[in-house]
Amino acid sequence: MKKILMSAAACAAALIVFLIYLKFEQGGQQRLSLWYVEEYISAAAMEDLAEGYAGQRGREACELSLRSFSSEEELAAAFEQEQPDLLMCSYARAASLGSRGLLGEVELAAGDYLPAIEEALPFAGRSFFPLGSRVPVLAYNPAVLDEAGISPEFESFESFMDTAGEYREKTGAPFFSAESLSPLLCALCGSLGYELKGEPELDGMDEDFRYVYNYLASAAIEGSFLPPGEGRLELAAGGLLPCAVLDSPSSSGLPEGLSYAPLPLPKGGETVYVPEILGFAVTGANTYALPGVRDFALWLRDYFSAEDALELGLIPASPLSEAETSSGLDNILIESWHNSEALVYPPLGDFFDNRRNMETLLGHALDLLY
Repeated sequence: MKKILMSAAACAAALIVFLIYLKFEQGGQQRLSLWYVEEYISAAAMEDLAEGYAGQRGREACELSLRSFSSEEELAAAFEQEQPDLLMCSYARAASLGSRGLLGEVELAAGDYLPAIEEALPFAGRSFFPLGSRVPVLAYNPAVLDEAGISPEFESFESFMDTAGEYREKTGAPFFSAESLSPLLCALCGSLGYELKGEPELDGMDEDFRYVYNYLASAAIEGSFLPPGEGRLELAAGGLLPCAVLDSPSSSGLPEGLSYAPLPLPKGGETVYVPEILGFAVTGANTYALPGVRDFALWLRDYFSAEDALELGLIPASPLSEAETSSGLDNILIESWHNSEALVYPPLGDFFDNRRNMETLLGHALDLLY
């Protein structure tokens, strides 16, 4: 009986291996599970990405099976029970998983995937494939600015704030607002070299943080800065607000009549340090799926463009090609942002993990001032 059971177990194991092999050999029949949080990337954008992959790669491509979560906490709870093949997440989250041995690796040829990013981010190009960054940008209403005699080409954060004060004095109305406060502060402080902590005691001790926050707080008290909240983009589109700072760009989500401009940085701000880079982490949960994951990574390298990044609401992580710069789709924004070079500056700590707490604390303080 023991021999029979051992023989049956061996046959069962062989059958499982054969079924896995058969599943992989069928190519297009294999599914790659991909999880993401809708707070960061819209379901429509992810579905377009999956359809683009299937359409360009054809029958040999694995189907992307998408699963969305409403929050980071909901995804984390599900992750404790099972793991997807691919996880759309921040680089900080991927690095955290990698440090605990929870990432798989996809072998690509040396320099096969954005070598500049591979050098900047240790897990990139093997276990994490970056798409771009959610960098705050300035959306403005050209008609409103023209009527007020204001040029959208602001030399600095300080000149932008001076213009905001002048506009409020002339019209009695606020000049700008933002979707949320923490990404705005993060980008402005980061340009001066300070990493936003989201803890009042620590942030308040930093000179650069106090400088930026006091500018915004003074503008809120005076009425030229309408505190952040939902619907700010719609106010700008309706001509009720000249400018609105968005958490990230989106070529498909900007209402008609509005334009983009880079976020004006403080004087002395050397560059834009991104709050976080988003991309796909390879969990390695199903080792038989790794060839399919590799195929997907190569597709991203060959076909994912700057325009695709903008559709996801991201500043591209890769340099622009001549073909892309001639397309005209918000390329002025991208070029002026990072001079056509890859936006691969190290992300600022655990920004996405701490953002909700940051927003509550900072937003509440600003509301009290207004």
